[in-house]
Amino acid sequence: MAQGDYRKVLGYLEPYRNINMTTVEAGIISEIYVAEGSYVEQGAPVISLDHSVLKAQLRVAEIQANSNANIAVATADYTIANDKYNKLLEKSRSTTQMERQRAAAEVKKAEARMQMAKEEQAIATHRMAEIQAQIERRILRSPINGIVLEVNRDVAESASVSEKPGEKEAALVRVAQLDKLLLVVHLPDDSIGSLKTGDSIQVMVLKENSLIADRDGAIISGTIDFMSPDVDPSSETRRTKIVIDNNSQQYRSGSHAYALLPKVGRQY
Repeated sequence: MAQGDYRKVLGYLEPYRNINMTTVEAGIISEIYVAEGSYVEQGAPVISLDHSVLKAQLRVAEIQANSNANIAVATADYTIANDKYNKLLEKSRSTTQMERQRAAAEVKKAEARMQMAKEEQAIATHRMAEIQAQIERRILRSPINGIVLEVNRDVAESASVSEKPGEKEAALVRVAQLDKLLLVVHLPDDSIGSLKTGDSIQVMVLKENSLIADRDGAIISGTIDFMSPDVDPSSETRRTKIVIDNNSQQYRSGSHAYALLPKVGRQY
């Protein structure tokens, strides 16, 4: 179908996902693991705030969690107290009730100290997990596979958190998913026909500086990712997001493109 058979709706390409990354805690930046233009995988560290104090606390907790000394001492005391109590029971005729009661009390106290030592070790283990979670909160990780577009801080600079509810902090790092791109357009409601989310639609990606001359561009297939169910009464259009494949990075975010709607003949 020739270009004249299409109704062209202009828009521009943008990243499929464009994420401004900030920290949930304030601190001093100790490490920056990426550079602008570099590829980053989902979950990879991007920026780390200083957590040297937390690492020291973690080492203490690890020692406490891995140490069995207090349990061993408490167990030995329990064994001695229990043996003494059993011997008194064997010699019940030559021992007083008071002696046997005291020995039984010593067994219970030794047993309680042994249980306390085990609980202290368990608490230290949980403390390790708590500190590790606090350290993780100070490491900014990429939520997507993407390209680093901006790094707005340097090592030794501070990362702050807004004290005003609802106020957003400036992004420390901006990461974008560019293996797919979005074309956001407002399609005339009278030309949409039966098009719906998930349908294919043709897109013409314009070459650099081709908008002024309205030259030809590459015609490719896109997929409707979202189509607003509401019609804008002022323009009688519906906001629509079209996804195009960009695995080979042949198209650039920011480029102008047309969504092509057939004027006649083709029914969706």
